[in-house]
Amino acid sequence: MNLKKTVNSEEETKEFAFEVAEMLRGSVVLMNGNLGAGKTFFVKCVAEYFGCGEVSSPTFTLHHRYDGNVTIRHFDLYRLENFAELENIDFFGIIESGDTCFVEWADKFNLHDELEKYIEITITVINKNERIFEMVTKE
Repeated sequence: MNLKKTVNSEEETKEFAFEVAEMLRGSVVLMNGNLGAGKTFFVKCVAEYFGCGEVSSPTFTLHHRYDGNVTIRHFDLYRLENFAELENIDFFGIIESGDTCFVEWADKFNLHDELEKYIEITITVINKNERIFEMVTKE
């Protein structure tokens, strides 16, 4: 599945997240985009859809878990520098759990070769409010 959506506000981002949330259930979602593109905000919106409560960026902790109607695992790989660090945080063990897993800064590592299936979302910033979301599924 390939999907492309332009949003012009945080409200439209939330609407899009709610629209695709069920498609993301139980998937590994690789999130790419520049700093400030809205990766964490998108995850927050999906977590709200599933009733998971408070969401914050795992930049310093590397991984958060949110429980609601589904369990969401939220990774931020920004601070990691090598593949061995993924193994140190049991990254592959966690993403094989069947939980819905979001991986911010996934493009820092060649995860495409490591995963059999995933959904990749790339967020492109056009201006202060406008974003383009491109969602591609690999099965």
